[in-house]
Amino acid sequence: MRDASRVVRPLRAAEVPACAAIVARTPLFASYGLSAASVARQLEAALDDPRSALLVVAAEGEPPLGVAWFVERGAFDRSGYLRLIAVAPERTRGGLGRALVAALEQRYLARGGIVLLAAHGNELAHRFYERLGYGHVGDLPAYVGSGLHERIYFKPQTAVPVAVIAPPCARSREASGLAL
Repeated sequence: MRDASRVVRPLRAAEVPACAAIVARTPLFASYGLSAASVARQLEAALDDPRSALLVVAAEGEPPLGVAWFVERGAFDRSGYLRLIAVAPERTRGGLGRALVAALEQRYLARGGIVLLAAHGNELAHRFYERLGYGHVGDLPAYVGSGLHERIYFKPQTAVPVAVIAPPCARSREASGLAL
């Protein structure tokens, strides 16, 4: 991806500290107990994992502005899993996250679709992924820890209307008029 000299490319080992700092400066990730040091350790391990793809978006010769960690077949040993995506807080809403997702989709979407989790209360993320064609297919209450509820999103390898992707239990509750 090129846009005003920004490019999406693989993460270089020397960029791990800068990417870990982006995650640590993102308020949402603090609730998950992620620190720059813990993220750096995870990213370093992922660099050695052949199933992981680590991408950054950066201007040529500049530090990364965003990072994405993708695990091939990381969801149910079938679909890809977008494990982490973060953009420098001062650079959000400028298309950088969209560029990272587009690069991953170009390479991996046709291999079984892509699954990701978004924090239950993160409405900006929900709208972002829904605009990109991801459907909310379920919820994981207290998945990472007490009070940390996740929404499951899925984008299939072929275009499917979002209404079809909705969880069957949600559709049946709506049809029956039941509310939980």
